[in-house]
Amino acid sequence: MRALLIAAVAALALSPVAALANANPDWAARIKRIAVEVSIERDGALRPAKVGDRLAKDDVVVTGAGSGAGLTFRDNSRVSVGPNAKLAIAKFVFEPGKTDDSVEMRTDLKKGLAAFVSGRVTKRKPGAMQVRTPSAILGVRGTTFVALTDVPLDK
Repeated sequence: MRALLIAAVAALALSPVAALANANPDWAARIKRIAVEVSIERDGALRPAKVGDRLAKDDVVVTGAGSGAGLTFRDNSRVSVGPNAKLAIAKFVFEPGKTDDSVEMRTDLKKGLAAFVSGRVTKRKPGAMQVRTPSAILGVRGTTFVALTDVPLDK
């Protein structure tokens, strides 16, 4: 019995994190890094963010001056959010076990700077990742890029 328990614990410890992520598809991303002042706006309330916090649809990551955050989505897309920024998770659908192409990722960069590295969503369906800004919509087919809003271009 003890050997069975040890084997079960070892199997859980060695199982990939992705398997745990797929068990609960209600969350889209996890906060991996925080620098200085980062908050999560959820249901109209603002609360301090912590490393490991899970983010879901309609959550907004808010950074202060000199602050930043690193996010990793369930499909392994990564986003670095710069200072004085607001990034909303508008939509995230990724179910790797499904054979259809019902994958989609949309973020809204309301203000500030964010750097993106696309993950498996764009590998399964090029163009399924979108980044919206106040003045543009970027359709992503699989790449690394930076988006900047609310800053005059002549400076």
